[in-house]
Amino acid sequence: MRRIRERCVLGGAMVLAVLMSVAPVRSQAAEWVHEGMAEEGRITTGFRVGPSFTTQSSGVSTVGPALNFQGMYGLNKWFRLGMMLEWESHGIDGRSGSVDTITLLPVNLEYRPGHFGNFIPYFTTGLGVNINTKDVKDTFAWRVGAGIDYALTNLVSSAPKGLMLNMETAWKRNHPVSDGSTMGLIFGVRHTF
Repeated sequence: MRRIRERCVLGGAMVLAVLMSVAPVRSQAAEWVHEGMAEEGRITTGFRVGPSFTTQSSGVSTVGPALNFQGMYGLNKWFRLGMMLEWESHGIDGRSGSVDTITLLPVNLEYRPGHFGNFIPYFTTGLGVNINTKDVKDTFAWRVGAGIDYALTNLVSSAPKGLMLNMETAWKRNHPVSDGSTMGLIFGVRHTF
């Protein structure tokens, strides 16, 4: 019993030490700045890669690679409009080969509400078409997601310029025969000109 009590006291002391060491960092953390982070008239391009996961068991392997390209134009300080091209590949259960999907989203909208220091979150949605291989019919594509940019340069006049590291997760609809929809987690870079 004494050992248990000693371990509890030691564990509590460790937790308290961690909390006390984090407290000053928390007080120095960047505050949320609620101002649009998309600058009107600026073009942003991006290249990202990562894994893609199927949302249903449909005879296609659950994990495959994803490759994503995008181009966006700042409509105003809150929204960007552009297009996206995405490629995914998933193996077929019991057969050789894979189903490749090229998704073309000619309409892609991004909402950028503000920032925490150089961290800039955003929400995105797009409409287009999924072009599937292996005699799988093409389908309507709808993509919805959220991501975060980290501006490598200082934020000037409330909008990032230059290179940004990026991470995004998104769900994409693809229903050829059964549910071939996917969740992607992509990482890469974006640049605002």
